[in-house]
Parts: sequence; structure tokens; C-alpha cells
Amino acid sequence: MQINGEIIVGIDGSRACREAAAWALKEARHHGVGVRLVSVVAPGAPGAAPSDEARAAAQQALDSVAAQLSELLPDARFDTVLETGDPAEVLAALSERAGLVVIGQHGSDQRTGGRIGTISSGLPGHALCPVLIYRDTEASEFDSADAHVTGGGGVVVGQDTSDYAGVAALDAAAYAASTGAELTIVVVTTPLRDDARVRAQTELDMAWLRSQVPGLSVRTEFVEGDPVDVLTECSAGADLLVMGKRGLGRFSSMRVQLGRTSSQVLDAAQCSLLLVPFRDDPALAHRRSAD
Repeated sequence: MQINGEIIVGIDGSRACREAAAWALKEARHHGVGVRLVSVVAPGAPGAAPSDEARAAAQQALDSVAAQLSELLPDARFDTVLETGDPAEVLAALSERAGLVVIGQHGSDQRTGGRIGTISSGLPGHALCPVLIYRDTEASEFDSADAHVTGGGGVVVGQDTSDYAGVAALDAAAYAASTGAELTIVVVTTPLRDDARVRAQTELDMAWLRSQVPGLSVRTEFVEGDPVDVLTECSAGADLLVMGKRGLGRFSSMRVQLGRTSSQVLDAAQCSLLLVPFRDDPALAHRRSAD
């Protein structure tokens, strides 16, 4: 995964966000970047200031996570910020200069609504940098100061011939290699698709990824069906699902960067999901086409 700026973590008091913050801190240490924990207090009504109780609860959530992170990694450095406004808009604005935005998937232990969990379906299409929606499991990121939680399912990336899928595959491969996981490239086929060309392109892409990411363990699955159903099913056994998005800009539409497949998988994924916007990556110049 390529992270060239600080990691922004949305904090809302849920267990998923606490786990996401621990994941982000470990990843930041690996990439040598900073972490900013952001709790956003939404106004009680349009034009009104947040209540003192809401601000106090948000600050308490920040302080609690900060204390846990300091215990996990005593030498780690991170900032905590309390913001006011719409959470999606605040985090999307911060994404302009960030390397990654991390939010926790909405959980049942979240005591108050209208915060990070409820906008996780909108923010990924609004942000200008990659967005990770962290899905917590029975295991905890706080169990280890070094390794991420893993169920042994590896990393799955949905792949096609587009360049933005190619960029997503690069980040998926880099993350898999750095964590010692296997990368599975899932290619969805249909009866009307040129299967021979798809398979030829996939073989080229596997060789390309191996050349760009030394030590990568990668395999391919060809699955016939609807892309949403296929990727959702694959996510059930994975630790991380990676998908590309177009990256057209945050002021156009909340979901303009997300196509039908990524929009629907966003709601249905059963593991953590990384959505990667297109970037003009130099490695794309070495990606060969089967045409």
C-alpha cells in the first residue's frame, strides 16, 4: 500500500474505531508517516452549535483511544483533534492532504448515531485519498504491537483491465507482501465476455505485480457471476478486500467516484475494505496489455 501522507482516523467511540486507530498506528509506523485522530461533533440543528454534552462525549472518546494507543505503542506519536461540522465533509476535506483515511465500520456498541459509522457509505466516494473501512473481529489489534489482526484469509483484489483497478492491485500487492499475506486476484467472468483475453491479461498482470512487488505470493480466481455477489462472497474469507475507484473529485457527488459494484460491495463486504482512487502511478507504464 502506498501512503505518502498522514493517516486520518475518524473516532466516534465505537469499538470498530478504536480497533481502526490501532491498525492505523501500526501502518503509520511501517510507512514512517503521522497519525491524526479526529472526532467530529455534529451540530444538533442546522446553524446551531454542538451541545456541551456532545463535545464532552467526543473529547472523552478521543482521550480514551489515545490512552489505549499510548499503552500499545508507548513511543508512538499522534495528534488528536476535535472538529465541528458534518463528519463526512470534515473528513473529506482532511483527505485532500492525507495519505489515507481510516474509519471503523458502524458497530452495535456505538451509543450515539449520526457520526462516523452512519456516513461510511458516503465518505469513500467523497474522499480524495484511499479510504479504509475497518471491520473489527473477535480478535483485537491491541493484542499485538507489531502485527495486524489476521484470520489467515489474505488480501483479495477485484481486477479488470482498467487503470484504476491496476492501481488498486498495486496497493493490494504491496500490503499483502508487507504483512506476509497471499494476494488473490478475483476476476469476474460472464458468458458474453472474451474469456481468453481476460485470462491472458490476468497472466500479464500477475507477472507485472510480481515485478513491482518483490516477494509477492499471488494467485488468481476466475469466477462467473455478478461482480457484487462474487466479491461479497470472497470477502467472507478474506482479511482485506481492495477495490479501485475513479477519483473524480470530492465536490462532484458523494458517490461519483464509486461505480455500481463498489457502491454495493461497500455495504455488503464482510471484511475490512480498502477503496483506492486512481493516481498516475509510474508502475502503470510497465503494465502490458493483452490487446
